[in-house]
Amino acid sequence: MSILYLYITIFTIYYLILAIAGIKGEKKFRDKYTSQDYNICVVVYATGEAETLENLVKQLKNQNYPKNRYVIYVVLDKVENPPEYIFQSDLDINVININNLEPIGKSQAYSILAEKLSEVPNLDAYIFMDAKNYVDSDFILNSNFYLTKHDVFMPFINYIGEYKDLTFWDCVKVTYSRYISKFIYSARTKLGLTNLINTDTFVIKRNLLNKIGSFDFKDKISETNYTLKLAKENISAAFVNDVKIYREVSNYDSRIPSLSKRCEIFWQNWTKCANFKSYEYICSLIAPNWLICFLVYLLLLYQTYNFSSIRVLWLFDVNYSFILISSILLILAFCMSLFNSGIYAKEHIYLFAYPVYSIGHIIRNFPPIRGIINFIKRSKHKHNIEKMVTNVIVTDGKNDYQCQIELISDDGLARVRFINHGKSYTTKNNHLRMVDALRELSIKLNDYGLSLKICHCCKFFQPIVDGSTNMVTGCCKCEFQGRVQGDIIPTLVWNTCPNYEKENVVNLF
Repeated sequence: MSILYLYITIFTIYYLILAIAGIKGEKKFRDKYTSQDYNICVVVYATGEAETLENLVKQLKNQNYPKNRYVIYVVLDKVENPPEYIFQSDLDINVININNLEPIGKSQAYSILAEKLSEVPNLDAYIFMDAKNYVDSDFILNSNFYLTKHDVFMPFINYIGEYKDLTFWDCVKVTYSRYISKFIYSARTKLGLTNLINTDTFVIKRNLLNKIGSFDFKDKISETNYTLKLAKENISAAFVNDVKIYREVSNYDSRIPSLSKRCEIFWQNWTKCANFKSYEYICSLIAPNWLICFLVYLLLLYQTYNFSSIRVLWLFDVNYSFILISSILLILAFCMSLFNSGIYAKEHIYLFAYPVYSIGHIIRNFPPIRGIINFIKRSKHKHNIEKMVTNVIVTDGKNDYQCQIELISDDGLARVRFINHGKSYTTKNNHLRMVDALRELSIKLNDYGLSLKICHCCKFFQPIVDGSTNMVTGCCKCEFQGRVQGDIIPTLVWNTCPNYEKENVVNLF
């Protein structure tokens, strides 16, 4: 009980400090003049349909910032029907078109481009952003001003559009995201603390990027780990409310990792932190929501009122009155945070519903309950499942190992099961194409220093789109000895041969 009291008390003090820091409004700079104009590289990442890409590029070309001080790079990662004018000769836009079998992802695209530009002289900072955003004419001008104050920062994402197009729980997540940005992140920035990197849009100085190294933004957890990496270097990722981007509310994407993942990061790193900034950041990952705070204080009040005071660390006793005062202070801090965040009155109901959503999400994903839900779904629906097992080779760079993969088509959705000495691993996601499932398996094996030696991962493999969604065929381009010139050798994505060479993604550019 004493540990529970210490946990909630530390959080109460932390939240009260944030509320007090947020009382003083952010200083608005009407004149963004600065004696230094940074040379900025704006990198726009687009994948899929990228409907807003054309509009964003036009907005970036018409910025109130010296034209000779910024350059625009557009990375088209398997974009469907990109705007034709982007491929036309335009000195203001540098287009990198990646037309691979499947998207390589934002993380790899950013890393390769940053490495490509690492030797370019007179480049001071990067602005990385998704194509689904909109910006105003002062976006780069404002970013330049705040680069004089921060090494890395995230603009405020202002969601536009009607909430009526969203479900109730989507409205809850959007409102919570606004509250976190406008209050938590803003107050933490004022206190010099670091905030979670949002890879949808962020600004970073080039010298810092070169120091930290390449990106690893596979998911929300990798964003958290990258933020921790910055904190260990005593660098704070700031949040700047005065620099805004705009996005359709229908494109909302929650950037907050689940509680279980945050707790996992805490336990992995709490003994490895080198400074106060990094230690404070991992502690902030396990902050409770208001419903947990309410239940904990209710339990402590019940304990001290009906039984006895709580002995804390064998040093002093805490009675009912002291806990009651602490709970009142937390309530006052929360009321102050509502005022500081500036969210609309109609959004309060969504904000209060977020802890219910969060706890419900945890309960739903608790292994026994998740298993029951999946069993019920499977029992109600008869799946059309097709399977095929084939032998493959996995290598660690020195030795080759004979293994098996099972290609699974479940109602047209593809999964892959990797089998080795009786043990198996099945890809977590369902994919429309088998090659995407194989890509997920390859990434998982790469985490263990292993490579899957199949034609799909070979640099000589040329896909042939035959209209099917699962079993994508292709041909071999390897110029081996004795090959007839012009001969087409058909192959499948799971075949392999002694001429296998791992595909080098850099060659895509």
